[in-house]
Amino acid sequence: MKRVHIAPTLLDAQLVVDALSSVGIVSHIFNANAAGALGEVPFLQAQPEVWVEDDARAHRAREVLADFLSVKSARKRSAPLAGSATPATS
Repeated sequence: MKRVHIAPTLLDAQLVVDALSSVGIVSHIFNANAAGALGEVPFLQAQPEVWVEDDARAHRAREVLADFLSVKSARKRSAPLAGSATPATS
C-alpha cells in the first residue's frame, strides 16, 4: 500500500476515495477517527490519509488526483458571489 493523499478533512478524503474508485483504483482512508485524538496526537498525524491498495497503481492515482483537485479548485474560483445574479435568479 502507498499513501497518495493527505486530506484536510474526512469529507475531502472520502471524495478522493470516490474519485479513485470511479476509475477502478481501490483505496482506503487511514486516520478516519483520529480527529478525536487531537491534543494528544500531533495535528499532522491526525489528518485523514488516502492509501492505494496496489502500489503499481499509485502513479495513476496521483494523476487522477491532480486532475480531480484542479477541477475542484477551478469550481471554487468560478463560484458566484453571494447576492450576485445566477442563471436561476436572473
